[in-house]
Amino acid sequence: MEKNTVLLQDTEAFMRGELDNVTVSQNCVVLDLVQGSYVPYGCYTSAPIPMPLFDALRVSWNAASPDGTAVEAQARVMVDGNWTPWVSFGKWSPSLKREGPAYQERGPVQRCHDRLQLDSKCATMVQLRIYLYTKSEKLSPAVMLLGASVRVVDVIPAHGRPVNARLHLMPYAVARRAPALRPWMDAAIALASLTNRWGADLLPEEFAQVLRDWRAPDEYDPRNLSFTAAAAAQWGFPTWVAYGDLALLRAEARAGYGSVVRLQSTPAQAAAGMPDIRFAAVRGFAAIDGSPTVLLCDPYAGEDDFDCETSMPLDAFMVAWDGVALLMRQRKNNTPPLGRTRSSAWIRPVGTDAPGVYRMYINGEEHPLPDDFCAQGGILAYSLPDEHPHATTAHRRFTYVEPTQGGILLEHGDTPRKYTVYAIGTDGRMLVGDVTV
Repeated sequence: MEKNTVLLQDTEAFMRGELDNVTVSQNCVVLDLVQGSYVPYGCYTSAPIPMPLFDALRVSWNAASPDGTAVEAQARVMVDGNWTPWVSFGKWSPSLKREGPAYQERGPVQRCHDRLQLDSKCATMVQLRIYLYTKSEKLSPAVMLLGASVRVVDVIPAHGRPVNARLHLMPYAVARRAPALRPWMDAAIALASLTNRWGADLLPEEFAQVLRDWRAPDEYDPRNLSFTAAAAAQWGFPTWVAYGDLALLRAEARAGYGSVVRLQSTPAQAAAGMPDIRFAAVRGFAAIDGSPTVLLCDPYAGEDDFDCETSMPLDAFMVAWDGVALLMRQRKNNTPPLGRTRSSAWIRPVGTDAPGVYRMYINGEEHPLPDDFCAQGGILAYSLPDEHPHATTAHRRFTYVEPTQGGILLEHGDTPRKYTVYAIGTDGRMLVGDVTV
């Protein structure tokens, strides 16, 4: 396949574009600083990008977006020598109730929540732009990656050189994760499978909160791949969406990288309870009994985590896979998370007024949880020590609960037990603390 994915991710690449109230600093696009204050908004526009003939486009961005800031990616394509109008992929920030845009059709262009498609026409060029917004004079978002990937037409997909590679990814089962986040949890699990092999030790729920698309339920996939790529970058992992073929997945595995793919379930799988569309992580390729096979971490494949390490005959995989992949690179040692962090909390009993209820304290100050913490999208859970240690925290067994009187209700056992309590907000920030009850 011809080169169909372009990533802008360093000073040299960004400087080829147009800067309007923004500047490039340390390989990132940031708002201009005027007399010690950031301007309220600015825009970066890429130079036109020639592409092979294509009929679909996906846009990716990686950005640090502190509270009170946001970014908004847009794109347009050239059809029959003319540029289409700019289309938006939605304002994005972990601290927003971010929404992918509703379906819109304008001429040959169909814009879904996370992609742009062409009906009866093909395009030859792409242009990207991204707006940066801030409500604070002291804070600016920072864009470190802006990417475009197109689905090429009239090109025979390449299968690439066969590879025998098994990557040690971390399997997690949807059945063991927070039920409230289940519609998009498989995408979050696939991200955690990739990052945790590099020692990140993240919970899928942390990813699920940041990649969540809050748009009203519609007929389209509740998972937004543009938001998913942006979510992974919040913990420092460069991630983007790409249209690809088998050669791409094989090359990623050969280089030691996993990938996230979207699969169409068979009628039998759907009857067994799998969603029509599900996400899984590719952990390698092998020849099993002489037949080429794709190795997966499929979150819907079992009730227990390690039952999710599965395999699929290559032919069946190529039928199920839609040619879209999420690709990730390892976080650099000197790259801190982009704002999604954990904070330690003290867990203390409320007292005789509320027996068995424990509240969180941060820096000595009480941090009560709102009664509607979970109703508004937050996740509250606890875990107890298991019989044996686990490779990652996410492999522990979690119990998901609702707040009680601003805290969490913990049962007293016959012997003292150590509870670990987790409170994950809709912005992906997590409070975690231990208490022996």
